[in-house]
Amino acid sequence: MKDNPVKETESIEANRRIKELEAALAKKESEIDFFKDKINTNQDIILDVIDEKKLLKKQIEEYERKELDMKLNNYMELQRKHHKVEHRLFVTKNLLDEAHKKLEFHAKVIEDLENRGFTDFIMGRHPDSYRDYKKRC
Repeated sequence: MKDNPVKETESIEANRRIKELEAALAKKESEIDFFKDKINTNQDIILDVIDEKKLLKKQIEEYERKELDMKLNNYMELQRKHHKVEHRLFVTKNLLDEAHKKLEFHAKVIEDLENRGFTDFIMGRHPDSYRDYKKRC
């Protein structure tokens, strides 16, 4: 029952064209799925890189904070040592000043004793500086 050979040829041609288009569509859908998978993979890689970058940034900040703490501790230790040296210097200076005053006083007593007269010596009279010396000791 072939009514019209042209219609039948057109129908066969249309079926063949439909199959070609379906095959092309399937190929395109396959490519779309491939690219979707590739996009998902790349997004996962990007997210991993972002997470790694955040982690590295935190590690760098922690390292910088520790480095700053070390510098601050070193500065504080140096400052403490400086204050200790300043205190030693102050104490030593005061002790030296005190010793210098005592030496000057002793020199004055000795000089006054050497310069007293023979009569003062015989009579047992001592200079005022010697009496001050005896009071201090």
